[in-house]
Amino acid sequence: MNIKIKKKLIDLFRVDKELIIVFLLVVVTGIIFFFVSNQRAFLNFFYLPVLVGAYFFGKRYATHSAIFSIILISVIAYFYPETFTYSLDSNFNKWFDILIWSGFLMTTGYFTGLLYEKKESARKNIERTYKGILEMLSLMVDSVDQYTHSHSYRVSAISAIIAEEMKYDEETIENIRLAGLLHDLGKLGVSNEILQSINKLTDDEIKNMRSHADRGAEMLVPVGGKVFEILPIIIYHHERHDGTGYHLMAGKDIPPGARVISVADVYDALISDRPYRKAFTPLKAKEEIILNANTQFDPLVVRAFESVFHKFETGIDIPTSDFAWNIKFY
Repeated sequence: MNIKIKKKLIDLFRVDKELIIVFLLVVVTGIIFFFVSNQRAFLNFFYLPVLVGAYFFGKRYATHSAIFSIILISVIAYFYPETFTYSLDSNFNKWFDILIWSGFLMTTGYFTGLLYEKKESARKNIERTYKGILEMLSLMVDSVDQYTHSHSYRVSAISAIIAEEMKYDEETIENIRLAGLLHDLGKLGVSNEILQSINKLTDDEIKNMRSHADRGAEMLVPVGGKVFEILPIIIYHHERHDGTGYHLMAGKDIPPGARVISVADVYDALISDRPYRKAFTPLKAKEEIILNANTQFDPLVVRAFESVFHKFETGIDIPTSDFAWNIKFY
């Protein structure tokens, strides 16, 4: 079968889960409506599925919910006229009430959904602003040191692949991906002489270098918003499983995202040229990571790293335009 035809068939029969949820709410409300004694008063309860559809899914779902509710009530009123009782027993009054109620229901659903879509539009504008800031910061970090060009992006991508293998939820994976982009932000405050030194660093230089994780987190605080969730990952990404890292945290006390980035960071550093050594081959770097499980790295993260190693063994594609790093905000 032609691929395009197959795709169209799949799209045709794809289940719209949100619409099903809204319709089920209408059906439940309709069933309750059918068995209550005062149906006219209960009509107002049909605003519930309409407002739920509007608030969570937008005006399209709210409008569909309103239309379905109106059809349902009209069918009940036509086939079971006794469900609507009037003192004057006027058929006109019954349908006039339903008409007025339908108009209010449709109007409420449409404009509430419109407000939802405006809220979503504002959220996306904020998201784009965040993405621009983070792209700029990440590019600034990688431009500091010629030996670490695109290092942040590769760490971000590798970390996300490992996190997916470890079955983290989508929000956690995106936080890890974002932290990977910005984990070395604090190196903007470290001199090139230290970053590119081929000699053994002095105690003061080591102290300066080790402060980059904390410094990076401090630089991100003014950005605010969802960035606060990734600060612990950035601060503690140089911790070691055995407790001999920068802040002497060990094992499960280290944030899960920091444990993931630790492996990705060291792996990418090993396969990159440095002033003091040539790059390792990917297989050699992999062996080094495995060798240091239980000491430097969380063994569970190393196991996941081994499982997905084939996905980045030949390298990570670097996006060349318009921030193609697929960051999401929740």
